[in-house]
Amino acid sequence: MHFKILTSSLLLAFNFQYSIAQDTVKVSTLAGLDNNAEKFYNSGIAKFASKDFHGAVVDFNQAIGLNAVFDKAFFNRGIVKFEMKDVKGAIEDYTQSLTLNDTCAQCYFSRGQAKYSIADKAGASGDYGKTVERNPMHSQAYYYRGGIKFEEKDYKGAIADFDRAIQVKPDYAYAYNDRGSAKRELEDYNGAAADYKKATELKKDMAFAFSNLGSVLRKKEDYKGAIAAYDNALKVKESYLAYNNRGSAKYDAGDYQAAVEDFTKAVKLKVDYSIAYNNRGAAKFKLKDYPGAISDYNKAIQLNGQYGFAFLNRGMAKELLRDQAGACADWNQAVQLGIEQGKNYLMDCKK
Repeated sequence: MHFKILTSSLLLAFNFQYSIAQDTVKVSTLAGLDNNAEKFYNSGIAKFASKDFHGAVVDFNQAIGLNAVFDKAFFNRGIVKFEMKDVKGAIEDYTQSLTLNDTCAQCYFSRGQAKYSIADKAGASGDYGKTVERNPMHSQAYYYRGGIKFEEKDYKGAIADFDRAIQVKPDYAYAYNDRGSAKRELEDYNGAAADYKKATELKKDMAFAFSNLGSVLRKKEDYKGAIAAYDNALKVKESYLAYNNRGSAKYDAGDYQAAVEDFTKAVKLKVDYSIAYNNRGAAKFKLKDYPGAISDYNKAIQLNGQYGFAFLNRGMAKELLRDQAGACADWNQAVQLGIEQGKNYLMDCKK
């Protein structure tokens, strides 16, 4: 009998980071107008640092009012607006800053971050590209552009960008993790495992990298190694996903009782986790606890009425309890939900 044991999808490190305001400028011997503009600018920087965002905007407004071509003031006002969730205003300020100074790599990067935050992936990717044209050593721009390519399923393109990010910043743990995920999507499991391992060596508290390593080792049928990786993930941070995935590896290794224990820990942390209920049901089935298995499948279906594999699995348990009508009804429902394996079981129902 075939059981569908589900693990969580791979976890990307692709995380959003805010820009940092440019440094203060020294008040120079410029004309009085520029001198005052710089004072307001520096005051805005100080207020930003103390998280007085409204006050910072007021000061940058004053600086721009005194010096309409003060590109850094536009840029930093954009950063403050972004922090204040005024993404449109931030993009407008970044654009004005670039109109005044097209060589500012960080301005393009920050605008790319803002565009990404409103799901303008094409615009963000374009700005990341302009960032690295102006600063080929900008590791984050390569990394974030690679993240967008990953999301667009251009895994080879993503790997190329993650490669470049790592060349520029050899200790870039997040880039190693995400390059591993791209390799995993291309079924390069050895390459993925190597990258996940490197990520965990560089950042020993990266729980999701340990989880990703466990998942790819499970793909390689290295269940002992997978369990060890999930152990490490759980040492860093207790997680229902890691418990579910470790339980799945233990299931694959034939340790069904230990799998039940992990799935139980998963649902204690997330009581509406239908996947873990289905998986615990499958492990109980292997232990010949058919009523217990049905109870778990019932819960999985209660939480997710479209869970085709839970219907398929529940049908198997019902069959062994001699509830053929119930089994056939479940298999039929599984087929209706797109589970092709259900058709094989339905053949017995028609005899």
